This record gives sequence, structure tokens and C-alpha cells, in this order.
Amino acid sequence: MKVTTSRKSLLSLESVAMTDIVMNLFVFFFISFSLLYTFNPHKESKIDVKLPRGAARDEAKGPSPLVVSLTSGNEIFIGKALVTADHLKKELAARSGEFKETGILVQSDKQASVDYLVRILDAAKQCGIQKLGVAVENTAS
Repeated sequence: MKVTTSRKSLLSLESVAMTDIVMNLFVFFFISFSLLYTFNPHKESKIDVKLPRGAARDEAKGPSPLVVSLTSGNEIFIGKALVTADHLKKELAARSGEFKETGILVQSDKQASVDYLVRILDAAKQCGIQKLGVAVENTAS
């Protein structure tokens, strides 16, 4: 007499093979993308910020622009006069008629806050000065 069981196997060879292929693909892509991220030179966590540099150019002829200087301690000078950030717009508005055509040139220290640089440029725009420039270090020697 032959004894038979009524149990069926839940796993077949086709499902095991498919699972093996999917797991191999998962491991391959996981390792590939982690290596790409590890050796990526443009990772955002390693951004180096350097001084802006500009090419040499000829000096502009004609009247010179108003020079606004921003020190490393975030002190603002219009010409040689120290101006507070609160009075910056008022001082630029007083001089805007004289320098409306020539504009302003901002000389910012590399350690100065970008917030103060933006404040200077924004105040000049609000006073009607359309020509704005930022001084950069000359790369040509």
C-alpha cells in the first residue's frame, strides 16, 4: 500500500530563482550607488567656498562710481565715512542723485557676511541706483 500526503509545497523552483535574481539586483544597485556617492567630488557636504576672482580688464574712463566698502567686521563705509546698517539707505539716497549715472562699487572683504552685501545692493536699488558692481580680486598678474 502506498501512503500519500496531501501537503503541497508552498515554494516552487521558479519563485526561488526569481527571489535570487531580485536580491542580486538589489545588492548590485545598493553597492553601486553607495560607491558613486562615496567617490563623487561634487558632494554637497564638502563644498569649498573660495574668493571670487575676475579677469583683468581696462580701467573705465569717465567719472568713478561711489565706493562702498564692507569690512570683515561687517562695518560699512561710504567713501571713508562709517555708516551703520540702519542709516545706509538714507545715506545712499542722499548721494543717489550724484552717482545715479556712475553707480556704486562694493568692495567686500572675503570674511564679511553675505547678508550685509545683499543689504548694500538692495538699498542701492531702492534708492534708484541701477548700476551696481562688486569688486573682485584680479587673477591676472
